[in-house]
Amino acid sequence: MDWAQQMQAFMPHAVCLARQPALMALHIASDAAIAASYFTIPIAIGVFVRRRTDLEQSHRAIAILFAAFITLCGWTHVASIVVLWRPAYVYEGWLKAATALVSLATAGALPFLVPHLLRIPSPRVLQAEVEAHRRTLAELDEARAALAARVDRTESELKATTRRFEAALHQSVVTVYEQDSDLVYTWAYNTPMGLTPDDLVGRSEADVMDSDSARGLHAMKREALAAGEPRRGEFHIRVGDQAAWFDTRVEPTQLADGRSGLIATAANITASRQRAAHLQMLMREMNHRSKNILAMVMGITRQTAKSFAVPAGFEDTLAARLASLAGAHDVLALQEWRGADLGAVLESQLRLQLDAYGDRISIDGEPCDLPPGAAHYVGLALHELGSNAVKHGALSKPGGRVSIRWRSRIDGDRRTLELSWIEAGAGPATAPERVGFGMTLLKTLVARALRGEASLTFGSDGVEWRLTAPLAAEDAIAA
Repeated sequence: MDWAQQMQAFMPHAVCLARQPALMALHIASDAAIAASYFTIPIAIGVFVRRRTDLEQSHRAIAILFAAFITLCGWTHVASIVVLWRPAYVYEGWLKAATALVSLATAGALPFLVPHLLRIPSPRVLQAEVEAHRRTLAELDEARAALAARVDRTESELKATTRRFEAALHQSVVTVYEQDSDLVYTWAYNTPMGLTPDDLVGRSEADVMDSDSARGLHAMKREALAAGEPRRGEFHIRVGDQAAWFDTRVEPTQLADGRSGLIATAANITASRQRAAHLQMLMREMNHRSKNILAMVMGITRQTAKSFAVPAGFEDTLAARLASLAGAHDVLALQEWRGADLGAVLESQLRLQLDAYGDRISIDGEPCDLPPGAAHYVGLALHELGSNAVKHGALSKPGGRVSIRWRSRIDGDRRTLELSWIEAGAGPATAPERVGFGMTLLKTLVARALRGEASLTFGSDGVEWRLTAPLAAEDAIAA
């Protein structure tokens, strides 16, 4: 029996309702309303899924299952209306079976899909997140405003610094420039010798100046780049028919574009070198004339001594003391009157004693510069001590020794010289009966001139002389 024949064996469902119009209308209206609602809901779900492109695959799956389930439910209510007039119970049964299968699939999928659905934030959570994002956005706006204000201040400060920089270098002899690691100029300011920044940027020294000038600068700059440390030197630069001396300092740096390079300052020192050369010439002339005056004084002394009855040895003693002054003067001249090295002064005063008794003279002292005004006094004192040691002291006796020691002691911001002359092996020393120039020099004049203290002791083993005096230039010589 086929389905059509089976359908003929059943009665329409309206028979069960006794074909009462009111009751049939109730069923028809209810089923129609339910079916219409069930058909509308899947349409809304479909529109939602289509527009929410950010949904996860699991969310889309549950939406499709619910849409299919609700749609089939709607068709079962349509079938309930149809069977009121036509006994299509078999088709209705199959439709309900399909609805049951989809319902079971939906129910079976729900335990697996619910955890995913639970992760969907609730409106309250979403609202809290929105508020948090709004607060964050407000904080970002405040930070942006603060950063903008800071940038404005930084730009103002940078402009002020640039103005000060330009004012400081305006009409000065200092050039500032940058070069990359290939020593190509990338920036220059206050360029010298008639050059402009455009004459330098994009070029190297070899393109601008003569080869000798470029060679020396390149060597120093390569050394600075290799060592990663600043370097400094003085160079004679020739550009075209112009030449000048520059004191150049270079320092490795990072350029504005991130490359490694150098920043350099070059000060034109031509005028100062010319002044220094002129001063050296004047000092040489002064030294020459001073030594001529000393020689003239020595000549006049000798000639005058011949005309008078002077004590024996007067001429030689005076000549030796004048020679002592000349020796100290030579040391000062070698150091351009900036000071006199104590070791050099000692050697100039005791040259004869060191040659004759060098193994019996012990010298120990650190490098120490005497103020210019102190060199002559210390030189005369050493000359007197050396002369007396040969005539009457330790160097006049076999086995006698002389020990010369000095050091500079630092007390706060003052440096103090401590100089000692100690003789040993000379036997008991006695003070001379007559106080002459040498005695006065050692005990009084040197200490007074240097604003220090001096002591001369005649002991059981020889003479001992000690000097303590400040080394600061302003304290070197008493007025």
